[in-house]
Amino acid sequence: MGDNMIQFVDTRTSSKHKNITDLILYNCGSEPCSPNQDFGPIARDFNLIHFVLKGRGKLVLDKETYNIEKGQAFLIPANKAAYYQADEYEPWEYSWVGFMGIKSEMYLQNISLVQDNPYVVSIGDITFFHSTILEMLRIGDNTLSSSLAIQGYLCHILAKLVHESGETMPVKEELPYSVQAINYMEKNYNGGIQISEVAEYLGLHPNYLTSVFKQEIGETPKQYLMNIRIKKACELLQDTSYSIQVISNSVGYSDQLTFSRAFKNMMGISPSAYRKKIL
Repeated sequence: MGDNMIQFVDTRTSSKHKNITDLILYNCGSEPCSPNQDFGPIARDFNLIHFVLKGRGKLVLDKETYNIEKGQAFLIPANKAAYYQADEYEPWEYSWVGFMGIKSEMYLQNISLVQDNPYVVSIGDITFFHSTILEMLRIGDNTLSSSLAIQGYLCHILAKLVHESGETMPVKEELPYSVQAINYMEKNYNGGIQISEVAEYLGLHPNYLTSVFKQEIGETPKQYLMNIRIKKACELLQDTSYSIQVISNSVGYSDQLTFSRAFKNMMGISPSAYRKKIL
C-alpha cells in the first residue's frame, strides 16, 4: 500500500451478515501507485474490481499473466490468489470496489461471460467509475445513511459495468446451466423446491445438472441450495424475532425438524442456539 492510498472499509456490517446478504460493499478506494508497486499473491474472501484510470500494470491469476492498461478493469473473484503490479515506467492509478454476498459471484460471472478474457474488461467511460468511487469515499462514515447511499452507488457501478462489458449486445451462447440454476434457486429457494425441479426447469436430467454444476461451481446444486437456505435462515434469526417454524417455512423447509437438522449440520449448532449466540 502506498502513502497516497485512500480507502473506505464497511465496519458497520458484521462479516457474518456480509456473507448472508445478497450484495454488500466490503471496501472501496483509490491509489496512484509507485513504479513496480505490487500486491500479493493473496486470496481474499470478497470480490474485487479495479478500474485503471492511468498507466499500466499486470495481473497474475490462475497461472496466467494479463497486461492491463488505462481504460480497463480487472476482476479478482473471491478466494482466488492474485498478484498484481504497477508498470516500472507508467505505473497505474486505479480505483476499486470490493464486495460480498450470495449474488456477488453471479454478478461477476455475468460481467465476464461475454468477454474473451474472464478477468479483464475494456471500458469506454472509465471516469464514471472513478468519480463514483471518489463520491463513495467522500460520504463513507459508516452511518446508516451513508451505508444506504454507498450500497446504491455499488449497485450503480455493477449495473454500468455489466452494460459497459457488452451484456446488452446479442451473444451467441446462453448463460451456462450452472448460472441459470443458481438464478432459479435464488428466486425459488423458499418454495420448497428440489433439484429435480431445477433440472426440469432447465430441461436436463438431474444427474447431468449435478455433474455440470459441480464442475463449474465446485459443489453440487443440492449443497448450493442448502447454503442459500441456511444463510437466509441466519439472516432471519439475527434480524427478526420470527419463530423457528416461521423461519423454517420461509427458507423452504415445511418440516421444522428437517430444517433444524440441516442447520445444525452446516452451522454446528441449532437455530435457537445460534440466535442466542448472536444476540
